[in-house]
Amino acid sequence: MTFASPSFAKPRFRKPSATRPRLHSQLAACLLAVATVPGLAQTATPPATPPSHGAPATRPLIVLHDAKPVADFAKPAAKPAQAATGTKSAATPATKPVAAPTTKPATPPAAKPATRPAVPLTTALPVATASTPPQLPPIPFNRAVVLLDPGHGGVDSGSHISDAILEKDVTLTLAFKLRSLLTARGLSVVMTRDSDAATAPNSPNALTLDDRAGIANHAHPVACLLLHATAAGNGVHLYSSELDPTTGEPLANPWLTAQAPWVTQSQRLQKQLALALTRANVPLVLSRASVRPVDSLTCPALVVELAPEGTDLSSLTDADYQQRVAEAIATALIFWKNQAQPPDRLAATPAATSSTPAVQP
Repeated sequence: MTFASPSFAKPRFRKPSATRPRLHSQLAACLLAVATVPGLAQTATPPATPPSHGAPATRPLIVLHDAKPVADFAKPAAKPAQAATGTKSAATPATKPVAAPTTKPATPPAAKPATRPAVPLTTALPVATASTPPQLPPIPFNRAVVLLDPGHGGVDSGSHISDAILEKDVTLTLAFKLRSLLTARGLSVVMTRDSDAATAPNSPNALTLDDRAGIANHAHPVACLLLHATAAGNGVHLYSSELDPTTGEPLANPWLTAQAPWVTQSQRLQKQLALALTRANVPLVLSRASVRPVDSLTCPALVVELAPEGTDLSSLTDADYQQRVAEAIATALIFWKNQAQPPDRLAATPAATSSTPAVQP
């Protein structure tokens, strides 16, 4: 078989020319230089403006096995002269490019602590201090219970208003009228005495002033009225305790000052009764006095002293006059049962002495 072109008819093995080995060695040296210079393709700096698709020769070389080719375009401008001449140190690894500030995320790592609360958790919790003792819930009292204490009784007749009128009889009669009116209005009435029993101080059945206070404090009434009678003055005399009011009630009150936390409530009850008696056209006297056992009571307490309506002392035993006073007081207590508020209880208790007994809850 013969070929048309004489070039194909040349022998397969030709004698190499003298210049071909030199070209081969130069080409091998160039390839070796490219292979031995690390990061040559990565350090190629892209032009200021991206080249068009029609000029691929100006694109930088990108190694396909590089894990972060995008970071190469974000690097600062490299020095092509060092890459071309091979003066760049070969100790710099190609896979660890220098991180540029533009490659960092938009949110700095310092933004993470911003999600924490600004105030430490230990300072946000309430801390109890010794200067502010904790408040305990007040002892509940019975809003539907009223205590009546008819003064004196038995051999203790009280004051002699006249030869035929004794204080112990006037107070007991007024207490019966009040109990009837209050019971008809749905209130429960506790009386320290309901008869003229023997209450001599030295008798076994003696009812002392401390015993009367103990009965009242045990009942926890919404109001405690100590009933008395006098020949001086006119109308009704309302007395509240002379003790200075306190802001709270300790767990154990000194016996003779137990009324102090309740003085504010007692004064409000006094105004409530005064308003009702004024509307009933009953002469009125408001004052303060430490009449025993009012200072030992742990409830809103008043001394209600009945005086003659006019100049006639016999009006103290007049049924109509006593009924008018009793109705005014009962009407005031109906409104008072929803207004009374017990004082707060204090955890810190004052020291009680042996000579002054304490009122235990």
